[in-house]
Formats: sequence, C-alpha cells, structure tokens
Amino acid sequence: MTLKRILFNTYLLLLSAFGFSQNFNVQELGKAKLVNVSGGASANTVFYSGNATREPFSYFLNGNINVNVAGLYNLPFSFSYTNQKLGYGKPVLMNRLSIHPSYKWITGHIGDVSMTFSPYTLSGHQFSGVGVDLTPQGNFKISAMYGRLLKRSEYNNLYPEIVPIYKRVGYGFKTSYAFEKVNLGVTFFKAKDEAGSLSAPVPFELGVTPKDNAAISIESSFKVFKKMQVFAEYANSSITEDLRADGNGTGNSLSSFFLNKNSTTTSYDAFKGQLTYPAGKGTLGLGYERIDPNYRTLGGYYFNNDLENITVNATQNILKDKVSLALNLGLQKDNLDKQKQSQMKRVVSSVTADFRPNEKLNLNVNYSNFQSYTNSRNQFDYINQVSDYDYLDTLNFRQVNQNAALNINYLIKSDKRLKKAINANFSMQDAVNQQQGRTIEGGASTYYNSGIAYTVGYPEKDLNFTGSLNNTYGKTDSGKNLIIGPTIGASKLFFDKKLTTNASTSYNTSYNNGDKQNDIINFRLNGSYIYLQNHNFNMGVIALFSNSATQKNNDLTATLAYTYSFDKIKMRPKREPLPENQDKTASAPVLKINFKNQLFEGTREDIIAQLKEKQLSLNSLPIAEKEHLEHLITLASLTPDDKELKEKVLDYLEAFNEEKENSEKYNTYLAETAQKLEKEMSQKDESLENAYTAAIGRVNSHPLHNIKETDITDRTSYNSYLKLVERSNNSRNQLKNHRWMLREMAILSKIPSQEIQQNENAAEFSKQNIEAIFKLIKEKKNASEIVDAIELKIIPFYHDLAVQNASNDEIDLKYIQK
Repeated sequence: MTLKRILFNTYLLLLSAFGFSQNFNVQELGKAKLVNVSGGASANTVFYSGNATREPFSYFLNGNINVNVAGLYNLPFSFSYTNQKLGYGKPVLMNRLSIHPSYKWITGHIGDVSMTFSPYTLSGHQFSGVGVDLTPQGNFKISAMYGRLLKRSEYNNLYPEIVPIYKRVGYGFKTSYAFEKVNLGVTFFKAKDEAGSLSAPVPFELGVTPKDNAAISIESSFKVFKKMQVFAEYANSSITEDLRADGNGTGNSLSSFFLNKNSTTTSYDAFKGQLTYPAGKGTLGLGYERIDPNYRTLGGYYFNNDLENITVNATQNILKDKVSLALNLGLQKDNLDKQKQSQMKRVVSSVTADFRPNEKLNLNVNYSNFQSYTNSRNQFDYINQVSDYDYLDTLNFRQVNQNAALNINYLIKSDKRLKKAINANFSMQDAVNQQQGRTIEGGASTYYNSGIAYTVGYPEKDLNFTGSLNNTYGKTDSGKNLIIGPTIGASKLFFDKKLTTNASTSYNTSYNNGDKQNDIINFRLNGSYIYLQNHNFNMGVIALFSNSATQKNNDLTATLAYTYSFDKIKMRPKREPLPENQDKTASAPVLKINFKNQLFEGTREDIIAQLKEKQLSLNSLPIAEKEHLEHLITLASLTPDDKELKEKVLDYLEAFNEEKENSEKYNTYLAETAQKLEKEMSQKDESLENAYTAAIGRVNSHPLHNIKETDITDRTSYNSYLKLVERSNNSRNQLKNHRWMLREMAILSKIPSQEIQQNENAAEFSKQNIEAIFKLIKEKKNASEIVDAIELKIIPFYHDLAVQNASNDEIDLKYIQK
C-alpha cells in the first residue's frame, strides 16, 4: 500500500469513523452520577491583508456537548459554522463503540477494539468482538480475542477504485508463565475470510481472493551467568492465498497444520534474539533479527519482512556519572532469497556523549553515520550472460550520510529574582551519493546550522527576554547558500498569570553564491487571557515584510478567538467565616510541608511562590490540565487557615505529580511514534521511488512524448498520454512529500523525549492534539494503542506541512536499477 493510500485511509478514519472508547471499573459502577454534561463553544476570526490569494476576512464557530450516562456511555454532539456553510454532528452510538470493563485482575474489551499479542502475529489490528486480559497475581497470564477483522464490501463497477473486501473473522490467544529461572510464552492467531461473503463477482485483475492464515509465536527470556539477560522469539506464519484453489499443499510448518492447505499455501519464518549484559554503570547489547521475504499475517496492517538485522549497542557512565556515553551500530540487508535484481545493505552507527560537570553546564555531542550500498544488475545481463562469471560488477551505488551536532547549555544565574542562561548549538548534515566510486552529478550536499541564544528571566515578575542569532549555510553542486539573522522576544504574565503575552521580531537575509537574494522582517504579538477558568480569549498579530530584487511583499494576519468550556464542577465544603476579633495583619508564621521527600518551607507567600515555580517546569500539558493546576494554586492562596493551606498544597502536589508523569509519558510516546514512522517510511521509500520511475518511464516511452499538441491527430492516444503524465506528476508529488516527511521524522526520532517539545513542528502538533492523547493516557491505554493513535494524527499533520514546504527541486533517485 502506498503512503498516499495510507494517508487517504487515515483521513477517512479521522473524518468518518467517528467513535469513542470507554474504560470503567465494575467495582465503581453505580458510584458515578447518572448524567453528566460537558462541552464548550469557540469563535474564531481571521483578518488578512497581503499578496496571497486568500480571503481577507473569515470566521469560524464551533461547539460541542457531551452527555455521559452513568460513567459508561458518551453521547457527543457537535456543530460548526463558517462564512461558507453550516455543519453539525449527530451522536453515533454503535459505529465505533468500545467498552473496557475491569474487575480486579480481569479486564475485558468489548466492541471495536484492538489488541497486540506479538509483532509477528496479532499486531494492533482493530476488530469488532470481544477480548480479555487475565493478570492474576502469580506466574500465569493469558489474553484472548475473537471478532470480525474486516467487514465485507461488495465490488461496484460504478466505483472501481473501491477495492472489494471479504468478511474476515479471527481469534487467538497469548499465554505466558514465569518459571523460577525462565519465562515462556506462546501466541496463536488464526484468521479466515468467508469465501461466500461476496455476492457480486470480483474482477480477476484486482487480485482479491479469500485467504486463510495461522500464525504461532514462541518466546522466552532467561538469565545466563546470573547477569546476562537473553530474549528470543520465533514465529511461523502460513497463508493460503486463495481458498478456492485446487491442489494439495506441501508445507509442513508448525502453523500450516491449522489451516486448509492447497497449491497457494506458503509458510514464512521470523526470528529475533537479544542479549543484554550489565557492565560497570552501563550495559552491552547484541541483537539479531531475521524475517523471511513476504512474511505477514492477517492480524496486522503492516509487517517488516525480507530483512536481516544485526545491532550492537553500549552505554556507560564515567567520571562519577558526569559523562554519559552511548554507542549504536547496526547492519541491515535485504534480498534474503536472492530473487531481487538488487541487494541493499545499510550500515548505521551513532555515538552520543552527554557531559554534566555541574548543575549549570550541560554539553551534548552526537555523531551518526548512515551508509547504504546497492549492487544492481541489468536484467539483460542475466539473459545474455554465457557464464557465471560475466557482469560481476555491473553497478555499484553507494550513499553516505553523516550528521553531527553539538549543543551547549549554561545556566549563568538562577534564583528567585533572576535567571540567566545561554544556549549554543551547531549541527552538520553531509550527504554523498556515489556510483562506481565517483560522486554523481548533484549527489553531494553539506548543510551547517548554528545558533546562539541568551535568556533573561525575572520569576517574581513573570517576565522573560530572549535574544538569538541563527544561520544556515549550505553547499551543493548548484552553489553556496547562506541565511542569517537575529531574533528578539519577550513574554510577560499579568493578573496572577491569567493573561499571557508574547512579542517577538526577527530579521533574516539570504545569499546565493555571494549575491543577496532577499530581506525578511516579521513581527509577532500574541495574548491569551483566562477568565473564571472557563473563558479563554486569544489574540495574535503577524506582520511580515519581504523585499527582494524582483518584488516586495507585505503580509498582515490578525486572529481573534474566544473559547468557553464547561465540565463537571466539584463542590467544595463551605468555609467558616473568620472570627471578627481575629487579627488579620499578624505576622505570617513559617510553615513546613513535607511531600514525598520534598520539603516546602517558608511563609504562605514563599510556599505559593515555590508552587508557581514548579508550575513553570511543565511544558507539554493540555490547557485544561494547566488551568486545573493554576486553579489549585489559587485555592491554596485564598485559604486563610494554615492547616487548610497545607491540605490545598498537598492536593496541588498530588495533581502536579500526576500531570508531570503523564507529560513525560506523552513525550516518550511521541518520540516512539517518530522512531516507528521513520522506520516504516524508510522501508517504503524504495517502492515509492520505483513507482515514480516506472511512471516516468511510461511517459517517456509513449509515442506522443515530446510531440507538439498541434501536430497530434489521434486525440484518443493523446488523452491516454495526458493520463500517463497526470499519474507521473501524482507519483512525483507523492514521493516528494514522502521524502520531506521522512527527513522530518528522522530529525524528530533523534531528539531525546525530554527535549522533543523544543522542535517547532512537534510543539505545534502537540498544541493541536495533546488533549486527545492525554485522554488516552489517563484512560490507561497500553503503549501500542497510544502510539497508534498519535500515528493516525501525526501523518496528516506532517503531510499538510509537506504539501506546503516540500521543495519542487529534482528528486534524488536513490535506488538506481538498470
């Protein structure tokens, strides 16, 4: 499946597969209110003046109401209104419903749910049915599922692009037992299409056939020499590609005994092993993975296959833990059955060093090297060779990518009144493509990025200033490019942090081979005000002035937004009024509050200030959670009684720790999603490029290629040619956007999870989607479900960015096959 189709299906899922999921504990059933109503409304306006082709004024109205019944069912309603049309959403109860009841160590999954048993068997495929996880105290655990994996879809010749689907039903289980020294686990999965579920005939050329699949996985972990941890997993999958075919299957693999074998039955193996050994204050690791070509099951949407992967990694802390070192080395190759015309080998190595001599200075150095080798032979070499020693080295293609980065953070001063910090960073990206030992034309590029920033903060005044200087220098075959410019900004909180203001301005100029290209100046002003926790007002203004040798552009964009939200209101006990004779001006006593080995000491004002300082340390947090924490601080500050103050402070610290843990989980899941996507997209890269080169080949080989339209008399052939051109352009755009997204995912996957919000695109993505992901985290969804949910949202987000930002330059063809 191409990336474009994945994105298309993702959009359909986001837009039309409306649904909801509920977790609830049977022990708590009946304790919740019968009906709870929550929701909100927002109004947005955008004013624009400039040279772009967009509306000068637009507005949007949105609203939603959610009715929760007994803490079990949600009935969501929504509406939207713009200056174009009115839309509304009705509650859809059974389109996608999932319920996850639990009682002690029993958790059920009912409705439209997904489960993961193993990466080689059932791996996150959604099904409509039932599942259960049994995790009693002790050594034995088991999970099981049964349900419909695919809903039947008839072929309609009026819509030939919609592929028909047979109804598919599956079941399986995963069980594990922890012996004294060895852990053993077995997974079984079975899925089968109902051959009679489609009544309309399916065209043969679509290649849609009813299938039968069985997969078995056996895994084990144990220790050797008391310290070395060993993990191994073996999986076997057998698939009958067409249940209607004749003949007797010859396969005798383990899983093939659980399906109907015929002439279309094949079996595949997968193996993964890993050794981990603690050494000093670090670890040594060795991994090996081998997956047969075409390995897959019907329990997943995508499986890695045709690869052999060897990895070595090591970590170590030295110099009294002031220096942390990490080394990774990997070797991967494909074409394991020697059936492809080319074989790809990849070598990946990286070294990371983190130096923290004291609390003020932090220095991080990273270097990575990615090399790939392709040995490809012309298909006619095989046809025309007269001996096994002809054409031994028809084509050698080599690609080398090097990345180096240096980041320095120094905290000049940090106290309650003043904070000063300086940050400097440098990165280098170098890429070389070679053929037959020589760099190909346009195959070499080097980019250098550097920047230095200085920050001054006044915590007591909630005021911060930032100044930075950034530049990018690039060298390619077409010339040298330089972009450089400063940025200054300030932020200030007013009215007990209810009003947040930000202002910044930047200037940058660019040069090409020493010739000045343009000057760009922009000004940004943003303000946000929260009133009574439920009302949020936002305003933003961006002014951009661009001046080049050929044209001048002046753009002004202003936005104004209002949001109102309401939720369940927790009733507080009524406070007793202070005695009239109590002295309100008495000197404030010194208080001490202990919370999980943390001591908060000082006057009431000192402790409130300490809480506010902790609040600033949380970055990736939804607005509702931020407002809730701020509300708890406000309650504490308004409490007149010292004893009650301690209660309120402890309430805040409990909530803060919970949100901090959720924030760390979110950043970790976001980093894992980026790593997963980079891997998946890298494996799809070659097929997308091959599709593009094939499309170009069909255009170039057409008899009407390069013929003037005025000279063409056969309009039918010309229309056919135009369709080929259109498909070629679509393939090119698809590959171009894919490459841009792949580069972004590669950058994101290398950022430590605790720093991932410093990436501009990641921060913007979080701003738009963190609320939905936090909801999954708080519902205690498993890691794979949350990563999948982030993936569904991050693909269209970055695809939109790719459409806007992907370069229209010539596409670098990495996989040359002749």
